[in-house]
Amino acid sequence: MSSDLDFEQRIRLVGLYDIYGGLLTEKQQKCMEMHLFNDLSLSEIADEYDVTRQAIYDLIKRTAHILERYEDRLRLWQRGQANGELLLRAEEMLIDYSADSSQKDKLEKAKSILHELNEKGGF
Repeated sequence: MSSDLDFEQRIRLVGLYDIYGGLLTEKQQKCMEMHLFNDLSLSEIADEYDVTRQAIYDLIKRTAHILERYEDRLRLWQRGQANGELLLRAEEMLIDYSADSSQKDKLEKAKSILHELNEKGGF
């Protein structure tokens, strides 16, 4: 499965696991942790559980789909990503403002972005 995931997909899956991992069964959690965080191969995980490599592949694939379904319904990862982008924009504006105090419009825009994050209940 490692070879099936590109870097962005792997980052997304790690993010989804961080948010929704507590909703998985213990076995699903352990297998995802071994695969995503410890970078164990499917064969190594299969040996640990005394099952076939295919069984672990299926479990990880099913678990990834479960995480995606949680995200489809709750959108917590997506909101976190959007809020992170807003925070970066606000930080850039505040850095610009601190360098030139005549740029009050940028400070007001930064305040607006931070207010928007607060209204959304951001991360």
